[in-house]
Amino acid sequence: MQVAHFLRTFGLPLLGKELIEQAARRRTYIIRVLYAVILCFASYLVFYDTMHAASVSPLAVLGRGHEIFMGLVYLQFAGIYLFMPAMTCGVLTQEKERASLQLLFLTRLGPWTILFEKLLGRLVPMLAFLLLALPLSALAYTLGGISPDLLWTGVWLLVLAAIQMGTLALACSAFFRTTVAAFVASYVIAFLMFFGPYFLWLLLYLVTVLLEIDVTQLFAAGSINTSPAFLAIGAFPFFSPAFAMMSSAMPGGLGGWPLAVHSAIILSTSGVCLGLARYFIVRRAFLPPRNVLLEFFKILDRGVRRPREEASGGEGSSGAGTVTAGVAARDEVLLPANDPVAWRETTKRALGRPRYLVRILVIVEFPLVLLCGFMSLSNSQVIGVAVMMMILMLWGLAVLAVSAQSASLIASERSHQTLDVLCTTPLTGREIVLQKIRGVRRLILVLFVPLLTLFLFDTWLAVASPATQPWGEPSRFNPLLYLMCSVLAAAIYLPLVAWLSLAIGLFVRSQARAMIGSMGVIVAWCVAPLVFIVLPLSIVLGPTGMVSDLISYVSLLSPATIVFMNEFQSLKEFPGGPVLPVVFNFIGYLFALNIVRSVCLSHADRWLGRAEQP
Repeated sequence: MQVAHFLRTFGLPLLGKELIEQAARRRTYIIRVLYAVILCFASYLVFYDTMHAASVSPLAVLGRGHEIFMGLVYLQFAGIYLFMPAMTCGVLTQEKERASLQLLFLTRLGPWTILFEKLLGRLVPMLAFLLLALPLSALAYTLGGISPDLLWTGVWLLVLAAIQMGTLALACSAFFRTTVAAFVASYVIAFLMFFGPYFLWLLLYLVTVLLEIDVTQLFAAGSINTSPAFLAIGAFPFFSPAFAMMSSAMPGGLGGWPLAVHSAIILSTSGVCLGLARYFIVRRAFLPPRNVLLEFFKILDRGVRRPREEASGGEGSSGAGTVTAGVAARDEVLLPANDPVAWRETTKRALGRPRYLVRILVIVEFPLVLLCGFMSLSNSQVIGVAVMMMILMLWGLAVLAVSAQSASLIASERSHQTLDVLCTTPLTGREIVLQKIRGVRRLILVLFVPLLTLFLFDTWLAVASPATQPWGEPSRFNPLLYLMCSVLAAAIYLPLVAWLSLAIGLFVRSQARAMIGSMGVIVAWCVAPLVFIVLPLSIVLGPTGMVSDLISYVSLLSPATIVFMNEFQSLKEFPGGPVLPVVFNFIGYLFALNIVRSVCLSHADRWLGRAEQP
């Protein structure tokens, strides 16, 4: 109550409302306690070797606080980049969906006040999560190896990252009308900001290779500094973990001016995002329900149909023009036959119609093929690393798109108050769910094509130019095994993500919670087995003999293991050869896919609200 009185005194009623609502929810404290327990337990397991050395000799751990502190910093960076956009992207879109943003404009609060208080309402909880790492940071500082400059640099970069992601998600929330669009746009824009400059430098490097230009001499002629600070700011100007990594690796850090330049870049982009949010908050506050992408494709269809009609002779011809126009407009006149929900998902949405999905695929695939063509002209090991990064990044984007689309299938119906109408149809819950997910299956097929393109290009590159591969030994690469493992991963993991996210969307009532929950479950499934099963087994049982073989196969409980092991050509390290872990892994996850699908379909009526809860 004292906090609420303080906020009211200084004229921050919206911030006070946000914090009071969060404080009144029991799950707020449960999540904080779980976060603190998981952080401490994970840190203990990860740094067990360092802590174990203290039991042998207390002096053996002196100077080893550096690696513990940087590990904590990287863990907190991952938490900020994963969850800060999801926490912030719905602060304005939820008001638009509930038609309550208009009521905020009727108060004395101006647009800037609304934006700042909404932003602070999400920054305060995130900073509270960061404060939970203070005891571990203090422990790392007492062990030594951390300079005061490194300590404050790490803290400052974490705060900058929280502000950066918060303002970016706030701008997306002000621009878009739905939470799903703001959610996906926040991560896609962040991805382009973080890694776009790096790939731009890579393209410039490929151009210099084609033109046979010596980059080193070019930089020397232009008196361009090629120090690590210049590389960190030039290649990753918006990505603070890269700057933190170079600061910790360099003796004495990178210095004061690189930190000032990097901070100015981050704060400037944050200011631009705030300015865009202020520009859009009023202009896009009363948007009617519309699908801009779908409208754009319809305009394109009309532009394509008109030349066809003119070429066929117009209205006065023998009727061929009418037939052509009818064929071109076939999608607009089709009516649902036996699957009305599937017709709505695949006809009235931009990510459902086949020809629209083909256009999106062409937009994505053409630059990808062009980039692969440029990269094939170089024989540098940098190319192999870049292709590996592209595959892993595309995996992340594909999982994000499928998860957001699937989690919002039912949750969006609840938010738009159309679920009751949907449930009145003479269809079973199983039929509704199967028809709702049909559009997601088409999206998965579209995402599968660029993944397959990169898999094939990486295979060809490894066979044709072994020097480009980061592992160095051509004998470690098995093209058939790599392709089989990659294709199976995409064919099984993406539907598994879809059904798992749909299950969470069926169970959770809020659209934003459904997307955050699905993303949290996927991240936990990828990380938790490694942290809470593999590491404890390694500590308790030791890494020798049959125990080591058991631990290798237990690591497959994380679906991310087989993807990384396949990309780094480490499948041969498994006992029994590289084929056995692939078969064992994908049989297990195919079984898990069937279980999740069966649970969704068998509980569909109850989770949709058509049957009483037991």
